[in-house]
Amino acid sequence: MNSTLADIAKAKQLRQYFARNGRIYIVVNTTGEDVRLPTHLKGDPALRLVLNTRMPQPILIRGDVLESDFSFGGQVTACRIPMHAIWAAYVPEQGIDEGILWEADVPETIQSLVHAARSMELDESAESDPASEESSEDTDDAEEPGGRRVRHLRVVK
Repeated sequence: MNSTLADIAKAKQLRQYFARNGRIYIVVNTTGEDVRLPTHLKGDPALRLVLNTRMPQPILIRGDVLESDFSFGGQVTACRIPMHAIWAAYVPEQGIDEGILWEADVPETIQSLVHAARSMELDESAESDPASEESSEDTDDAEEPGGRRVRHLRVVK
């Protein structure tokens, strides 16, 4: 596999992030044929793998690939993950929002899920906007202890 400039830059950024933090998760799109992992892990567009500087085996991050012998359920497997398959890295304690996201490599299925979730958030915020609410005589509003308004239906004969 030939290294692209984007892969080389990503590998450098990943190496630095890993060296700085010591323990990180990488998020891998395992749907590609060029990703070498145990068969039962293939097909996941968002597989999280932990990298730790305390692991006994070397973790090689080269210009176009990450290679190591990882253990899955006690079974050691020689793994090969192309840079283009890695689309995020983050420190577990901080969460993915504080990590690195390589947007160009995020799988379409994940992009669709994020887009749908954002659309739902926008819809919910529009519904909770007082200007967009319609008053209705067929509902009673009640306050929950937390201060959230809850609608209750009333039986109309």
